[in-house]
Amino acid sequence: MINQRTSLIQAASPASDLGLGLVLVRGLGLVLAGSTLSLSSLSVIFTPVSAAPASAGSASSAKSSTSANTAGTANAAATAKAPTSIYAQGVQAYQAGRYNEAAVYMYDSITKEKAGANAWLYMAHSYYALGQRKRAEETYQKLKDNFPGTPQASLAEQFVLRLNPNAKKSGLVAVPETKTEAPVDIAATKEGMKLLRKRVTIVRPVYGHDPVNERTIKAVDACFDKIPPIVQAILFKGNIQFVITPTMIDKYPAGAYQEVAGYEGGTDKSCPGLFTGNTVVLSQATVNEATNEVRRPRDADDLQGTFLHETGHAVDSCLDWYSCTKEFRHNYYLDIARVPDDVAPRIKYYLQKSDRGQSEACAELTSILLGNQRGNYQDMVTYFPLTMKYIKGKLGL
Repeated sequence: MINQRTSLIQAASPASDLGLGLVLVRGLGLVLAGSTLSLSSLSVIFTPVSAAPASAGSASSAKSSTSANTAGTANAAATAKAPTSIYAQGVQAYQAGRYNEAAVYMYDSITKEKAGANAWLYMAHSYYALGQRKRAEETYQKLKDNFPGTPQASLAEQFVLRLNPNAKKSGLVAVPETKTEAPVDIAATKEGMKLLRKRVTIVRPVYGHDPVNERTIKAVDACFDKIPPIVQAILFKGNIQFVITPTMIDKYPAGAYQEVAGYEGGTDKSCPGLFTGNTVVLSQATVNEATNEVRRPRDADDLQGTFLHETGHAVDSCLDWYSCTKEFRHNYYLDIARVPDDVAPRIKYYLQKSDRGQSEACAELTSILLGNQRGNYQDMVTYFPLTMKYIKGKLGL
């Protein structure tokens, strides 16, 4: 179910687009602007050219802030501003100390957004922070060659000389000419999956309800194991967050008095899960609308089915709501025209009028591709063959 709540993450334009000035490299005694900087551990800090120069103290503070953010990634993400471009996502990842992600984003920004010298500099420094010295040197050299006379090229030359003392300052660096390769996409790796799992936040009960238990957490954890790497990468890059709550009204108290679309008079009390903004929200239990009694915690299959369905909405969102495109609608309409009258009542939730039916069908069919076998999944597979084929192609499955 999609909920039209205000998104937990709002858009913004990062100040880092102004350009890069002072660079501090921990673990090196690097001469920059006439002074030697010697810091204790490897990381790289950028400051915009219009900002005051960074200091060793501010670098340490940044490291502490990064560690704190890592411990509470999902909570921090809930209040962070969403970047508006691939380059901005790379800046955000870099500033958070996620250098592998930053390298991927910067490469994509260069190839897809035609980003300039700053993106090359961020990518080179990301490699440097990761200890990939050869790749860093090659990237610095390409920056120097492609953007001659710029402050970024001058800075890159200093790093090239540091990495390769045999290079002549006025000439080419002795690095073989190689094609710039795409960095390993962390989003589609085991490390990316671990980071995706860290985006799960547990909500504490506020109405005296039972807290989220270990069985529910394990059920959700098992869902991540089912997600193919290519879909995992979509969720990762889309900055999708995950929340498990005792009941939906523990997460959204006001929802106890608001009707939920598609639930025929029901409120958040009886809502098992939803997708809002960039967040998948799963309820461990639902509440009786009439008596306010909390029902027993849902079984693992039901929890996983709901979680994967809402994740289907998240994937749809990451791909610019392709369920509302003409191509999707064409296949969807061809399929629903063939649904028998005796089957239609069983899957009526996925036959709703307007775009809602398309969106819900897309989410459920996606969840089936991710391993969901609850309820009427066999009807969905049987009577939505064209839509299912289209989704597979869209996701690259």
